[in-house]
Amino acid sequence: MANIKKVISSIFIERHVILSLNRLNFHNLRLNFSTKISTDDSISKYEGVVGLEVHAQISSKSKLFSSSPVEFGAPTNTKVSFFDAAFPGTLPVLNKSCVEAGILTALALNCTVNKISTFDRKHYFYPDLPAGYQITQQFKPLASNGHIKFVVHGKTNNSLSYECLAYLKQIQLEQDSGRSFHVKGAKSLIDLNRAGIGLMELVFEPNLKNGTEAAALVKSLISVLKQIGTCTCEMEEGTLRVDANVSVNKIGEPFGVRTEVKNINSLRYIARAVDYEIERQIKIIENGGSIINETRAYDYSSKKTIFMRDKEILQDYRFMPEPNLPPIRLCDNSDKDEFENCDNVLNIDDFQKRLPDLPEKERDTLICKYKLPLNAADRIVHSSGFMKIFEVAASRINDYSSICNFLFYNLESQLNTRNVSFKESGLSENYITDLLELLISKKISDATANDILQMSLNGDQRSAQDIVKAYNWFLISEEKELEKYCNEIITTYEKIAKRYAKSGKQKDMTTMLIALNQKVNNRASIKMAEKVFARLIHERFQINKTS
Repeated sequence: MANIKKVISSIFIERHVILSLNRLNFHNLRLNFSTKISTDDSISKYEGVVGLEVHAQISSKSKLFSSSPVEFGAPTNTKVSFFDAAFPGTLPVLNKSCVEAGILTALALNCTVNKISTFDRKHYFYPDLPAGYQITQQFKPLASNGHIKFVVHGKTNNSLSYECLAYLKQIQLEQDSGRSFHVKGAKSLIDLNRAGIGLMELVFEPNLKNGTEAAALVKSLISVLKQIGTCTCEMEEGTLRVDANVSVNKIGEPFGVRTEVKNINSLRYIARAVDYEIERQIKIIENGGSIINETRAYDYSSKKTIFMRDKEILQDYRFMPEPNLPPIRLCDNSDKDEFENCDNVLNIDDFQKRLPDLPEKERDTLICKYKLPLNAADRIVHSSGFMKIFEVAASRINDYSSICNFLFYNLESQLNTRNVSFKESGLSENYITDLLELLISKKISDATANDILQMSLNGDQRSAQDIVKAYNWFLISEEKELEKYCNEIITTYEKIAKRYAKSGKQKDMTTMLIALNQKVNNRASIKMAEKVFARLIHERFQINKTS
């Protein structure tokens, strides 16, 4: 093993010419959507056509065909077996856990799991693919004909959210390639740590119409994969990579020539890259040009797609059956008699029972049982841990709208600031519910709730009630006591109070409210204090005017 590490670590290979890729033709099925790219009439007559290919690294301790461990960020070429480096005489051994992850993913995405699937060799020559071919499932994939329902949110708060259905052509298992590091002098350095890691390639039909829908689909897919634990979906680490196939055509006319935008690595950039490519293609057609079938990349600095290589020449991958791997054979309960003596056959129905409640079902529960609007329900199911928090809180509190507001604008904000999930925060669902009860019953202010939340996230082990008692943070309930503090603020800020008496401008009231809460340590109810301020200012300055 020491020798192989030494050999691989010293690899320094002449960079090969990148061959054009022949992607699957997605123009088989698409719902007729039209998208308005701009307010210009000549632009609005076009529609965008978007299909995605998603490569999801399988969460597994070892690679798809070897026992090499999977570890992100490991030193270069230290997680490589003889098979990963394509040493002659080495043979693949299929990782059972990767097959199980593929089955679970297929069922979660409503696919038909094929009882017999096979592996093929896809030949192409590039330095990060030592064998000169990739083992994949081109002709008989693990699963096919699935779908996923997802929510597309409006770009503004006033825009309506709506549900979409994306169709999944197939899910195939395949091995990942290594990584190339390009340096000056037309050379490439190769790291084979990633080579051989199990991938699920999810090929979606082209029934999306713009970048917003594409990003929403990937976001929903990430939630599903994380919930069933088959992929970590850390896009910045490359465990989930997205290619977008984009074309445009005039409404009612045949599909146009498509381009492929490769390796988009964030939800935001998926939306931007697709929308830019749609607009770019429309402008070319409107100016009398033609779209070229090519592969492009998204340049994050210029916010544009840029040319990588053309795809005009049909690439012959010379697919052939993988001779060293037998077919994957699965069964279900209808095959029980045939396979009852075969312990190595995986039962598809057993995996169906293992599926947890998925985002679509959780969203329907929130809408039907708790009457939440679509956008709020979708936001909860896409925030890790929020579904359970909501259900615990809703069992004790009937004000569902206030629960959502606290989750979205208090809890989520503080978690994002610390870059942690709720699971990593150390808080419990009951703790959040206790804090919500204090807030909704008007025993503490929103600012106090934020302070308590911050203290707890910083490691304070006391209950919310104990913290409130220790610092006397209960809201001032007596109006007379509140009047006393308000009068002091009016005296201190007399000029602002007089100006408010004349103009009634909210910014003057806000200044006094901020000063009041600083004085009473956030113990004043904003609504009550605003009413008291308005009354006292009116009384004081009306008297002065008549006298």
